[in-house]
Amino acid sequence: MAIKNRLYCLFAGALCFLLAACGTLSGAAPSVGALQNARRSMLRVTVTSQSYVFHSPWQQRRPATQTAIGVIVPGGQVLVTGLMVANQRYIELETLDTQEKQPARVVVVDYDADLALVEPLDAKFLAGRQPMDLSGDASIGDQLTVWQVKPNGDVIPDQGLVTSVDLSLFSLNNFFLTYRLNGSLQYGFNNQTLPVVYGDALAGLVLRQNTSGQTIEVIATPVIRHFLKDAQSKKYKGFPTAGFYFGALSDPQLRRYIGLPESLTGIYVQKVLKGSPADKAGLMAGDVITRIGDHEVTNNGQYNHPRYGQTSVVHLIRTGSYVGDPLAMRIYRAGKTLDLQPVLDHRQPDEYLVPPYILDRQPEYLIVGGLVFLELSMSYLREYGNDWVSDAPIHLLYYQQNQDYLNGDHREKIVIISDVIATPFSIGYENLSNLVVLKVNDQPIGKLDDVRKALKTPVNGFHKIEVQQHPKELFLDPKELPQIHKVIEQRYGIPIPPL
Repeated sequence: MAIKNRLYCLFAGALCFLLAACGTLSGAAPSVGALQNARRSMLRVTVTSQSYVFHSPWQQRRPATQTAIGVIVPGGQVLVTGLMVANQRYIELETLDTQEKQPARVVVVDYDADLALVEPLDAKFLAGRQPMDLSGDASIGDQLTVWQVKPNGDVIPDQGLVTSVDLSLFSLNNFFLTYRLNGSLQYGFNNQTLPVVYGDALAGLVLRQNTSGQTIEVIATPVIRHFLKDAQSKKYKGFPTAGFYFGALSDPQLRRYIGLPESLTGIYVQKVLKGSPADKAGLMAGDVITRIGDHEVTNNGQYNHPRYGQTSVVHLIRTGSYVGDPLAMRIYRAGKTLDLQPVLDHRQPDEYLVPPYILDRQPEYLIVGGLVFLELSMSYLREYGNDWVSDAPIHLLYYQQNQDYLNGDHREKIVIISDVIATPFSIGYENLSNLVVLKVNDQPIGKLDDVRKALKTPVNGFHKIEVQQHPKELFLDPKELPQIHKVIEQRYGIPIPPL
C-alpha cells in the first residue's frame, strides 16, 4: 500500500529514515575556551505565558512560567524554541555570570520549525557578550555536547554521539531534520530549551529526550541555518512548501497500471492542493515525479544527500529551498516526460480548512441566543487531551484528517456550534455540542463571518440554523436575543461579541 506523505506543512504518519554518514566534523570535544565562554554566550530566558481555553474561548488559563537556556547568535538576538514564547505575556533575559536581568520581546517566531528569536528591550544589555557561530552539519559518529545550566549559572557539559540523522516529528505535527544522540540528560533543571554545540559552535537545540530509550533529539543545524538566514530578511517568509501529497511506487501493480517503465523510479502524486505552487505549475494527480532539482527520486521518496545519504525529499523541499525559489521537477505522465518548475511558497495557518494552531491571539467566537459558534481548529481538538486523536468527536476529526481532500465544498473553514450556554430560553438545546453548521437563514456558511452576515436576514421572523448532525435544524427568535444575552452576561460574566 502506498504510504501517504504530506509536503505542505503537515505530514501524516510516522516518517523516520536512517541516514548514512558521508563525512564528519573535526574537534568533537569542547575546548577549554568554549567552557570559559559558554556562560557569556548563553542566557536564561524566562517566559510567562497565558493561553486560551478553546472550548470556552472567552476564558484564559492561569499564567504559566517556563525557563530556557537561549543562545546569543550574531546580530544581538537570542535563539530559543518557538513554543517557548507561544502566547507570551512577559519575557525576561538573565545573564548566567552576573545575574543581570532585562525584559525582552519576540523578533521572529516559526511555530512550524519550533524556533524563535528574542531580543532585549535595551540592546546595550548584550554589550560585551559573545555570540555563538553556527557549526557545520554533523554526521553519524560525531560527538556533540549539550550545555546544561545549574540554577547558579554553572554550565555542565553532557556529551553524546550522533547515532542517526532523521526526519522527526516537531511541534504541531511538522517533520524536520534532527540529530539523535545516544545518552540522556543527567540533571533536571526544568529548562525547556538547551543548546547543543560542536566544539565552540552551535550545532542545534534540544527538541526532546527519551529517557527510557536513552536518546536525545536535537533540532539539526540545517534547520536552524535556514531559519536564521530567513530571519535576516525584512519580512520572515517561513519554510517553503510545494503543495502535494505523494505515495511510494514500490507496488509493482501500481507501476504497471500507470505504465511506468522499469528504468524509472519516483513518487506517485496522489493529490495536488488547489492554488498551491504545484497546482500553478501544472502538476496533476497521477503524475510520477522522477527528479527534483539535480537529484533522482527513489520509489520510497528519497534522494541521495551528499552528507547524509538516502534522505526524504521532504527535507530537500522544506529545508533545502526557500520561499520564492523555483524547484525544477521532472515528471512522467501518460508515457511522456515533462519538466515543471513550481515556485515554492509558504502555507500560513489560516490557509488551512482546519488551522494547525491558533497562537498569540484570542480565538474568535460568536454567541447567538446561547449557541456558541466558532471555527474548528487543531487547537480546539487538542483540548480533548493527549489522546485527542482518539477522544475528540470523530466527525470533527474527519475534517482535520481529510481537509486537503475536501477543498471542493467551497468552505474556507468548518464552523461549529461548540456548546450551548444554559438559560431559560435554551430548553431543548442545552445538551447540544460540536454541531457542524451548514446554513444560517438559508445562506451557506463557509467561515464565521458568514454567520454574522446571515443573521441580518431572518427567515419568516426566525433565525433558522441548519446543522449536519441531529436535530438538523435549530430556531431562535431574534426578538429574544437581547434578553438572552443579558442573562448570559449577568449570570456567567461571559462577554457577548457584537453580531
